[in-house]
Amino acid sequence: MRRLSAVPGVVLVVLSAVACGADARPASASPLCSGSYEPRELVESGPLYPPLPTATGTTAGTTAADVPAGSRTTDVAAIRKIADVACGLPEPPSDVACTADMGPSFELVFVDAQGRTTTLTAHDYGCRFVEGLGTPRFDGTPLWDALAAAGLPAPRRR
Repeated sequence: MRRLSAVPGVVLVVLSAVACGADARPASASPLCSGSYEPRELVESGPLYPPLPTATGTTAGTTAADVPAGSRTTDVAAIRKIADVACGLPEPPSDVACTADMGPSFELVFVDAQGRTTTLTAHDYGCRFVEGLGTPRFDGTPLWDALAAAGLPAPRRR
């Protein structure tokens, strides 16, 4: 009687699990995206513009340091809604193609009840990426809607 080795079967199961999980990305480890997030304040700065080269070879643009404190809210429900929308934005597909245009970005600084900050940069051009949650998020349009609903500055729909 011949016995089949269990090794090939185990190897096949392990390789299948690794291959199936290759495209999966972990959820954000940001406190902003945890179910226990307790917001205290949200400060928005912008619009910020990327630096552009000038005739003298220096760069000119608007940075967060150039913008006054910006708009802020301490409305816990509004901040939680904005955080939920940001954390729920999809990750870009691997074959995403965005236009090469440039435009404004907004900086969102979330402060929680323990004083920890999470800073997001939301771009209003190209694929409208939102950065600051680990993997960049894609199509920040719902984030603009949530900011506008909270009475904070947001780009107009195009």
